[in-house]
Amino acid sequence: MLSGIHRFPLQERVIFGKAAQHALMDEAERLGCSRLFLLCSPSMRDSTFLDKVMDALGSRLAGAHFDMRPHSPRDSVIGAAKAARAASADLLVAIGGGSVIDACKLTQQVLWLALDREEDLDRLRKGMSPDGSADILNASVPITRSIAVPTTFSGAEFTSFAGVTESASGVKEVFDHPLQIPRSVILDPEATLGVPHWVLMSTGIRAVDHCVETFCSPKSTPYADAMAVQAFRILLGTLPKLQADPLNLDFRLDAQLGMWLSILGPAAGVPVGASHGIGRVLGGAFGVPHGRTSCMLLASVLRWNSKVNAERQTELCGMIGRPDHGLAEVVEDLVKSLGEPISLRQAGIEESKLRNLAERSVASGFLENNPRTIHGADDVMEILRLSW
Repeated sequence: MLSGIHRFPLQERVIFGKAAQHALMDEAERLGCSRLFLLCSPSMRDSTFLDKVMDALGSRLAGAHFDMRPHSPRDSVIGAAKAARAASADLLVAIGGGSVIDACKLTQQVLWLALDREEDLDRLRKGMSPDGSADILNASVPITRSIAVPTTFSGAEFTSFAGVTESASGVKEVFDHPLQIPRSVILDPEATLGVPHWVLMSTGIRAVDHCVETFCSPKSTPYADAMAVQAFRILLGTLPKLQADPLNLDFRLDAQLGMWLSILGPAAGVPVGASHGIGRVLGGAFGVPHGRTSCMLLASVLRWNSKVNAERQTELCGMIGRPDHGLAEVVEDLVKSLGEPISLRQAGIEESKLRNLAERSVASGFLENNPRTIHGADDVMEILRLSW
């Protein structure tokens, strides 16, 4: 008998197809917030999109912080919290990709608990005692929450968990709290215009990775399956169109909508597999952008997993209109069509580094829910050789 638990994230609304500056003003009014503090990557400093947002906020703008770096290092989180605290922010606004949004999520907890050192984050890691942070759910005083305006297709804005990198070791850790999820998400395709095209395409494959590993998860649900299939259909049809017509805002919005659906399964508690798991380590410890980790790993993970879930992979191919193709082939062809790398070698990962990557991946604990059981580093090496 099918059994499981579906978790509804504590997110209030998704606003799409509306200019972010107007949507932000409406949300600030709705939430009764008057001191909005922006968290952005350094590349946003000269963004005309950001200029529009800041001009529209006017007196509601409490400040902006531009030190939100790739893979969300802990020092970025602590620095953002200190800056927001100094500005007396009553609402955080993350404008950027997955790294910015993940860092913003944990920044909220740092503010709630008045933390100010990187080592203070140890007690908040997923699986460890939150030292009472869950009591925030029942707090009698207002707490600082966030809104997200994503600029990529990574989907971090729809989950309550955040991947944050331990600065010294390069290990990416998971931090989760139900109120970390942004209260609102604003999907404005104009927000994606200043992002390098390769970043959009690779995070589009990251969204495909959400679809595929959700559908193929041993713990998937009917809800997650439905979201994954529809998202995959949208992304499979839209990403090549966006590759051919990069400035088309309709295609950008369609991709955002596909990305939104793609992450709803994991957001509801469906675990993902080795593509995500190895990818977290490849990103945190080796500096590979997380969108590109999916480009290089997903097809190989599917081939390795096919020993135990070939029927499930075939079922998904049929549901997306590719009944005569293998799922790994569909993914690989899509990656190639977008001009993205399909091998670790193309990312500059030397063969001599594979064993270290395999051992780190096993030690991370992120591979426990892969459809085919991973017994140790030798199994991961088989996947990495397929990817190299």
